[in-house]
Amino acid sequence: MKGKRPVPVRFKPAVLLCCLAALLCLLWLPVPAESSEAPGIGSVPERALGAHRLRAKDGDAFVVLQNGLTVLVRSKPGGNAVSARVLVRAGSIYEGPYLTGGLSHYLEHVVFSGTTKSFTEDQARKRLEELGGASNAYTSHDRTVYFINTSAENWREALDLLLSFVLECTLDPAETAREKAVIQQEIRMGENSPQRELWKLFMQTAYRVHPVRHPVIGYEEVFVRQDREALARYYDERYQPQNMVLAVAGDVDPWEVVRFVADKTRSVARSSAEPLALPEEFPQLTLRWEEKALPMARMNQAMVGFPSVRLTHEDLYALDVLAIVVGDGRTGRLYRRLKHRDNSVLDVGAFNWTPSYVPGQFVISLTVPPENWPRVLDAVREELSVIKEYGIDDEELERAKKKVIAQHVFGKETASEAAASIGGSYFDTGDPYFEDSYVEGIRAVTRDDVRRTARKYLVFDRMNVAVITPGEDSVSPSATPPGASSSADTPDETESVIVRRPANGLTVLMREDHELPYATVQIYTRGGLLLEKEGEEGLAAMTGSLLTAGTRRYSKMEMAEKIENVGGSLNSGCGNNTCFVSSKVLREDLESALDLVSSALLEPVFPEEEIEKKRKETLLAIERQDEDWQAELMRLFRSHFFGSHPYGHNRLGTEASVKRFTREHILAFHARMARPERTVVAVYGDFRAGEVMKTVEKLFGKWRGEAAGEPTRPDPVPLLTEDRVIVKENEKTSAALFVGTNGLPLNDPRRPALDVLDALISGIGYPGGRLHEALRGGEADLVYVVHAFPFLGIDTGFFGVLTQTTMENLESVEAIVLDNLKRVAEEPVSNEEFQTAKEMVLTMHYLSLESLEAQAQSAAVNEVLGLGWDYDRRYPDMVRSVTADDILSLARELFTNTLVVKTLPVRMSRLQPRAAWISASNRWMFSRAKSMEGSSSRAMR
Repeated sequence: MKGKRPVPVRFKPAVLLCCLAALLCLLWLPVPAESSEAPGIGSVPERALGAHRLRAKDGDAFVVLQNGLTVLVRSKPGGNAVSARVLVRAGSIYEGPYLTGGLSHYLEHVVFSGTTKSFTEDQARKRLEELGGASNAYTSHDRTVYFINTSAENWREALDLLLSFVLECTLDPAETAREKAVIQQEIRMGENSPQRELWKLFMQTAYRVHPVRHPVIGYEEVFVRQDREALARYYDERYQPQNMVLAVAGDVDPWEVVRFVADKTRSVARSSAEPLALPEEFPQLTLRWEEKALPMARMNQAMVGFPSVRLTHEDLYALDVLAIVVGDGRTGRLYRRLKHRDNSVLDVGAFNWTPSYVPGQFVISLTVPPENWPRVLDAVREELSVIKEYGIDDEELERAKKKVIAQHVFGKETASEAAASIGGSYFDTGDPYFEDSYVEGIRAVTRDDVRRTARKYLVFDRMNVAVITPGEDSVSPSATPPGASSSADTPDETESVIVRRPANGLTVLMREDHELPYATVQIYTRGGLLLEKEGEEGLAAMTGSLLTAGTRRYSKMEMAEKIENVGGSLNSGCGNNTCFVSSKVLREDLESALDLVSSALLEPVFPEEEIEKKRKETLLAIERQDEDWQAELMRLFRSHFFGSHPYGHNRLGTEASVKRFTREHILAFHARMARPERTVVAVYGDFRAGEVMKTVEKLFGKWRGEAAGEPTRPDPVPLLTEDRVIVKENEKTSAALFVGTNGLPLNDPRRPALDVLDALISGIGYPGGRLHEALRGGEADLVYVVHAFPFLGIDTGFFGVLTQTTMENLESVEAIVLDNLKRVAEEPVSNEEFQTAKEMVLTMHYLSLESLEAQAQSAAVNEVLGLGWDYDRRYPDMVRSVTADDILSLARELFTNTLVVKTLPVRMSRLQPRAAWISASNRWMFSRAKSMEGSSSRAMR
């Protein structure tokens, strides 16, 4: 029975021995030459493959090779993408005699794209760039993961690189020395993140014995004593095939992949190693409470944890449902109480953290104004006590189950998600289909289960409370984290996208796709910062966020309940040029989703009570906005580059403007923004277009909006005609640098050339390009992260380079960035480098559109901004038509003058000894899909 502990079956010893012997014989028998279950497998060398096949469904091939390497392959035909990842059981908890030295993370730096027995670091970097996809690596408490996402035809090259990285690394002395210096800089940089300092404090509070309490990156005073010999011993011990899981998903033949891997690793033998016993955390008997003051913090940020269970425990499912009921979304009990009713917190949420290697924690996270802490905990206790006493109702239970099921469906779409699912499931539980069985476990949860687990685990006398507070206290010296090719076009949507334009001027885009049972609705209209007038700073963001705060037909909580009851999502907001309402639901709930998004856009009432809550929330957000170094740097640059232009506005607004807003201001902005002739409704997914169009016509057909002409465009932004430097001091411990130049408007036909130039300079979606090589490659160890990106706006734009470094390196880093911009404008690029950059742009363009949600969003944005909904289909040909002369000419035009913005620590004496953490999993945090302003589509919105 799902979720119940199985009853042990008892055998007589002699019978048991016979059974075991027979089982071993069966497992290691040679595989038949032609097996219906594994076609073509007979061509694999028998000794290399062995015969240990795992249970697999159609389209999957799961095997354990004779050397112990587990290979999991899932076929996803028709996507023209592949994701390959290697999971190595080499995390910080397994470092044994090197514990707290950060060797797992150190190895990740050296192994990924480093020199191997088969190729040099430069050759690896070149091959990665030629793949054109996204590659990365990260380290956590129990694993290190390396992955490459690329076009399906490149799967052999991707696997060849990954397997060589993890099995043939030479730990080149120059590379190990360089990466050690880089990590020391990484440690120092992370101090400026209150969130990561909070996680570190929480883990040290909740765990007193288990090594999970230590930061993955280690402690700097221990890390600096680690040498290449220690690294080599740890590599030899942990990077063995029996400690690895290779997961591949995409448009591939599964057994062809197995044959390739078996052949590639046939000379790699299983090794022996002593089992590593981890200490058991002793039961917690009393309340634990730790606080730490950080000078850059503006709000109290807290985690309240209750000792929980491991991933495979039978109470996992009920606790996960409990976490959803307590703190997931607007219908969560804590949101209703603390945010909706009392308005006493900025953020609140709950999750059940259940690793496989240690009992986890049921965690409630809060961001609280200092004046409300700690009394807000009284309300938390009250809400949890009600659940413990009376349980939850049927509606809450079904809503939680629907959310899990919906997320399970949503998470199956891309090759990357599929590879992560089968790889992570097997790594954690030994079952590649654990996520499927997990859903069944959730389905079996009852109200009694939830009440029982709440009473059992939510014990107030055994809470772990960790709090980061604003203050001037010094910070501890370390921290930890929460643990296609040129021939590959974007999906051809010419025939599959149905375009309708009703009489009111609305544009409707529909694309049927029946692979997965869900649908997404993306509604975009012209709006955003561009519609803000002088003195209206922040009005777009406030209006966009309040679209789902109540309409003529639904209250805010009714909207939340309708969407969360079906496990869907409902979002709204405004960006630079657009405002949006979007939803994602299972197919049977599409009509309800369309009803909600139409009501949000067409008939919001902007209740006074919700305006006041949003005003308070926004003022608190303004107060803490500079906690993040990137946000601070970008806000400073934009205000100076754009001046009085709306793009120079702080999206949150100013304290004065936010206090001044009235309901009339919001209604007037909505009237300017919500016009059918400037709106696109994109519906993609599992539905019938005719039925959906009838629903759209019923909901939007009578919409006319208020009479209004085309919005007046702001005056053009003057081009940079001279070099300028802006410097600001702050309380952080590292220096940050932004070098900006003139750019292009979003409708400029040279935009593809700028994207190629971007790839050439800093890569797209993964570390690369000239800047990475100059600042992080070879002998360089000047920065931990550097990225360039274009901002594309209406009639204006900029190109920028963003990085963070130490004060000692700042001058050198700035000089290198400026020199590279100058060089690309003066020297013709080689044909090889140029072609690699174009391939990178094309592949990342394709990968960025792998999901239906991304396709619908991009089509709607492109259409509403005048580029045409099919811009993504035409884009690859535009990229291919770019010439090297185009690159040189564009660089000469744009990179003539610069606006340099720097933020510097005000207390220099704190720079040297301090340390903190930036998550290795987010090392390349500025990918086009995630950057605040870095992706062309993101910047356009």
